[in-house]
Amino acid sequence: MIGCLRSWVAPLIWSVTAVIIVVVMWFSPEYTEALWAPGDLSQYHTDVTSCGSCHEPFQGPTSQKCVSCHSSANFAARSESVVTRFHADIIKKAEPCLACHVEHQGVLASITTGAMKNPHGEFIFRVTRATSCSDCHWMRSAQGKKRMILLSNSHVSHILEEGEGVHTLGHFARCLNCHRGGKLDIEDD
Repeated sequence: MIGCLRSWVAPLIWSVTAVIIVVVMWFSPEYTEALWAPGDLSQYHTDVTSCGSCHEPFQGPTSQKCVSCHSSANFAARSESVVTRFHADIIKKAEPCLACHVEHQGVLASITTGAMKNPHGEFIFRVTRATSCSDCHWMRSAQGKKRMILLSNSHVSHILEEGEGVHTLGHFARCLNCHRGGKLDIEDD
């Protein structure tokens, strides 16, 4: 025998299901982010006010939506030439932005995956009040390897002062002896 023996259970389940569907449909337009977003947007996209700015209905985020804000001209105006050329090539080939970028991981999370990961995590952004890696590092690529040079500026000075001698220039290179179990997520020379 299939089904429940009590005649009132099936109508109750259908009624509760209908109420939940109506409530979700009623509140979705007003509270879209609270109901559907998997996490907070990064600091780089705090100016985005509508899900439709990045997402196509029933498709999710698309590269066409990304390029509407992050065009080749935008990269040329705001980025170093290496970054500009890299993204111009990606845009020209119509490769998916989501192959390297992810969102909804939190306000201070990195939006770049695979190509370069932040070995510091959110901690360094909170301590230095930096908003990107380039606030503390000059980054360049040569022969397929990434090279990150520490800058001398207010962000770096702040961590040196707050570290009370532990976070000094000579010790930065050995940071993994104490932090992250000796694992580094980016390639070095």
